[in-house]
Amino acid sequence: MHHHDVTERSLFSLSWPIFIDLFLHFSTLLINTYMVSQVSKSYLAAMGVGNQVFDLCITIFSFISVGCSVVIAQYLGARQMDMAKKAIHISIAFNFLLGLFCATTIFFFGYKALNIMNMPEHLMEDGFDYLHILGICLIFEAVSLILAACLRVYGKSQVAMYVTLIVNLITIVGNILVLYVFDLGLVGVAWSTVFGRIICVILLACLLNYGLRIRLEIKEFFNWSKDLLGKILHIGLPAAGENMVWILQYMTALAFIGLMGETALAAQTLYFQLALFVMLFGISVSIGNEIFVGHLVGAKRFEDAYRQTFRSLKLGVGVTVIVVAVFWLMDMNIMHFLSKDAGIIDMLLPLFLLSVFLEPGRTLNIVMVNALRASGDAKFPLYTAMFFMWCVSIPIGYYLGIKMEMGIIGIWIGFACDEWLRGLTNTWRWKSKKWQAKRLDI
Repeated sequence: MHHHDVTERSLFSLSWPIFIDLFLHFSTLLINTYMVSQVSKSYLAAMGVGNQVFDLCITIFSFISVGCSVVIAQYLGARQMDMAKKAIHISIAFNFLLGLFCATTIFFFGYKALNIMNMPEHLMEDGFDYLHILGICLIFEAVSLILAACLRVYGKSQVAMYVTLIVNLITIVGNILVLYVFDLGLVGVAWSTVFGRIICVILLACLLNYGLRIRLEIKEFFNWSKDLLGKILHIGLPAAGENMVWILQYMTALAFIGLMGETALAAQTLYFQLALFVMLFGISVSIGNEIFVGHLVGAKRFEDAYRQTFRSLKLGVGVTVIVVAVFWLMDMNIMHFLSKDAGIIDMLLPLFLLSVFLEPGRTLNIVMVNALRASGDAKFPLYTAMFFMWCVSIPIGYYLGIKMEMGIIGIWIGFACDEWLRGLTNTWRWKSKKWQAKRLDI
């Protein structure tokens, strides 16, 4: 088998397909939401909980895939092809079980969950139907996330992107059919999402099997090694933990914003979507860099990994600064597109200026966290996240936003302080080269 050396590639060639891929993943739910909102408002409300549960589960799965891709990248760097293949099999099997577990839980406790989330009585049936069919979707989603991560680690990020594109098109066509032609409502939307995901798994598995010549063997899925799973979870679990801390911090901030009234909540919801879009640039560069670092650390080329990360950082922060600046210059146009409400517009304007300072810090942080993770030093970013979010971000946000009555901007200043301090701390850790001692024994 000829060896593809990913490290000869440019960061840009790995990162732009990852960006499009992530962007399409986000847009699937947005498209669903938009198409449903055109049909009925009560459907929209019934979808809300399902989408949240879906997002939460996907988050959990995707972090196992982070662990998986780091371990595979390090084995590839160390030229241990068979171990890399074993890691792929274990990750697929593990994520499949996770997906199955989530789907089963939703099937048995979904109704209770909707009750707890105060779903209005007349929406219960639609909400539950949507939720438990989406649950089936989770099984396929869990597996396809791993398959896509594997393709990326082998340097095939474009292929993964094309698959996501095809799946999105299938889902859109499916939605048009079920909403307008067959009039199946939410249940139809859920099934069309499931159908798209099934196609996704089949396509990715074929690509892995025939494109990369990685034979997926049934018996290998049952051949678990505690050591390998341990390595994957060693990186995957702190990553998932850090994300949970982030979600909790965000929920807490949202609760503060809830005290400020409806306008503030609406403004926050809109602005968060925009911020997610800007974040995608940093995230895609950081995933590209993570693949490089994994390969280089596996090959014990520490100095190269060290330098590559700073090169990636320049690209990531550079792109982010340009994107944020464009957003800030076009703020009035973007706002009128998003909302006609004068109250919301007044609240959003200062946020655009703030994000010019906030987002480069966020990119710095994301790139550094992923580099540390890819080297095997996964616990450090978890500890910094816990410390800075709860001791900096939330207290500052509370003090400025609520005590000083600065409103929503106060909360975001808290976010900004957290991202910059955490980014600098993680950068300091990278510079200290302590991660070299923390690496996985590949």
